Amino acid sequence: MKKILLNLFLLLEVSFSATTEQVQQYVMVSKADADLILVEQMIDEIMPSDSSKNTETITIRFNEYLEKNLTENEIEELIKLHKNPLLQTLRELDSDLPEEELLEFNATLKENPLSSERLDLNKQIILNMFNNEDLKKIMHGIESKFSQILGQKEEFKLFTKTDEKKFIEEIQKELRIPILYSTQTLSIEELKELESLTDRAIMRKANKIELNATMYALDEFLQTMVQNTMDSFLKDAKTNSPLLEILIEE
Repeated sequence: MKKILLNLFLLLEVSFSATTEQVQQYVMVSKADADLILVEQMIDEIMPSDSSKNTETITIRFNEYLEKNLTENEIEELIKLHKNPLLQTLRELDSDLPEEELLEFNATLKENPLSSERLDLNKQIILNMFNNEDLKKIMHGIESKFSQILGQKEEFKLFTKTDEKKFIEEIQKELRIPILYSTQTLSIEELKELESLTDRAIMRKANKIELNATMYALDEFLQTMVQNTMDSFLKDAKTNSPLLEILIEE
């Protein structure tokens, strides 16, 4: 009986959701909301009148999702990992890296190519951080919004397999030079350790949850954006085609 109670206690202990304070600390250390901040800046430009309300809601929803989907033990482990100096190196990717320095660095690579081992390690780090399947979810999340607004039972097919491939390749291309720049001072052994850190199960889980948290946080904004896009399309269609206007009204 004591053993059963002990096992039950241990199960409960590792299942407690992360606290609000833990999530705030994690976001600060890991910059997990870096992409979200960029989106918030975009919202400021698209919908300036409601920007403060929108961005505040987005931040709350993002943290709320992390709190519900990461346990106390998991988030403590993640906080500890992100304090590692090697993982801190990747935080530069979430900063405004100087464009001129990146261009200059890229030019030097053409004259003095990096070793294939360093290039392969950096490529694998990118794959660990941005799983192909996770990136596809971003695209299909938008498709789902179109389906909901159109009231379709089957998902609206907005993107093809070719679009998926191009999107993934573009993301990897955009990250290639910044990550090479950020890790240029690391030795091969340090790069290997960094690759190993980004490949940990808890890190991969966190990447997935952060992506889902971003989609969850942007849900209302995406719906508004898609709805506005559809309204604009239908308005133009009615203006340019009187026959289509009659069909739409029917």
